[in-house]
Amino acid sequence: MLKYRGSQLMRTGLIGLVLIVLIIAVGLQPQKLWSWATSIRYHAVFADAGGLSPGNDVKVSGVTKGTVTAVTLSRGKALVTFTLDGTVALGTQTTAHIRTGTVLGARMMTLEPAGTGSLHAADTIPLTRTGSPYSLTDAVSDFTTNTADTDTAALTHSLDTLSDTIDRMAPQLGPTFDGLSRLSRTLNSRNESLAALLKNAADVTGILSQRSVQVNTLLLDANALTGVLNQRRHAIVDLLANTSALSQQLSGLVHDNEKVLAPTLQKVNSVTAILEKNRDNIAKALAGLAKYQVTQGESVNNGWYYNAFVGNLIPSQTIQPFLDYAFGFRRGTNAGQPPDNAGPRAEFPWPHNGIPGGH
Repeated sequence: MLKYRGSQLMRTGLIGLVLIVLIIAVGLQPQKLWSWATSIRYHAVFADAGGLSPGNDVKVSGVTKGTVTAVTLSRGKALVTFTLDGTVALGTQTTAHIRTGTVLGARMMTLEPAGTGSLHAADTIPLTRTGSPYSLTDAVSDFTTNTADTDTAALTHSLDTLSDTIDRMAPQLGPTFDGLSRLSRTLNSRNESLAALLKNAADVTGILSQRSVQVNTLLLDANALTGVLNQRRHAIVDLLANTSALSQQLSGLVHDNEKVLAPTLQKVNSVTAILEKNRDNIAKALAGLAKYQVTQGESVNNGWYYNAFVGNLIPSQTIQPFLDYAFGFRRGTNAGQPPDNAGPRAEFPWPHNGIPGGH
């Protein structure tokens, strides 16, 4: 019991009282407390309140974001005070309008944010950026004002004329309505055909939707092909232009050298005529030339000299020892080196046999 005496008892009671008040407040209206803590207060000036009263909703883009707190008279204009959720950003050119919220005529205020800057707390939206509702009383008053000067006699005469015109057109309107009836019956009789047509159209649309990627790719490829063809067209145009320029240059060249080219062309024509005349002989000569070329290649393929064999002239076995002895053919290894007994020795000092003179 001694624990809660003196200042401790007062402090404990004060804390308990505060907690009880907070619990009651939070339990009763937590949303209102949160709105008071996060809302920002603004003002707007209207030419006419138009039935707007405290407690009406304030909407931004169709979403309720605030509440009208007061509607007062200020210098002959309606000054509306409202609170708005602090998360909503209002530009410096924001406009406000009073509109009808329900079919029973309940009013609400709508805001349309605009501008690059931002409105601060307690800022006022001026009359130039606000709009009052168009009430039924104003509409009836305007209607009375506009119809006060109406010529009723002329209006009655116009209605009578319209009635007579309709009566006169009645015989012609009958066939028209009959045709419309027959058209309607025809459409009803073709209902199944139209349904099938619409179904097929829906199937085609579904297939095109499924193949949208391929169709898009086809269109892109067609664009690419068109671009390539366009480039080729420019290239062909340039080629034709350059060909025309070359033709002009060649024409000028032929014209400038006509005296020189004419005899040359005549001689070329003569040579061509001779070749044409001896075409068969040239063809036969080419066949023999082929054989000669093969034989010539075989004769000189071992060096700069000819290898030839003449049959039945002198037997090789008879003349070979003489050639070996006279010219030193078939000399063995170390030819000309002492002791020079490697083979037959030439008796004639020819320059090409490698034997010094006087031996």
